[in-house]
Amino acid sequence: MPERAALRRPWHGASDRPEEPAVAALRLQRAEVDALLAFRHAEPGEDENLAWWRLQRLRVARRALLPETERNRLPPLPQPPVHALSWWQGVKLRTGRLRVEEESPPRAIARRLGT
Repeated sequence: MPERAALRRPWHGASDRPEEPAVAALRLQRAEVDALLAFRHAEPGEDENLAWWRLQRLRVARRALLPETERNRLPPLPQPPVHALSWWQGVKLRTGRLRVEEESPPRAIARRLGT
């Protein structure tokens, strides 16, 4: 029988090591998947806008923990809903200059998100 430690996966015992970057990245990945599902199933309108910005914030937090090679392999975020962006962000989106990872939510949405 193989040694028991050899069977352990990096995420086993994750509650013992919350400060490790690998554990934090795994938790953020799970949160991002949950946020993506919430976005896909959100009602059009304000709920959808809030869900998209939650997804964007989790992606930004997750990207900060990943090495450059893994960062580049992440799939793009879904397109933001029509009214999720400010006027200026909409202009940048239409001209192809919107960098989602550097944007902040519009004031009204930021208030609803609690920032």
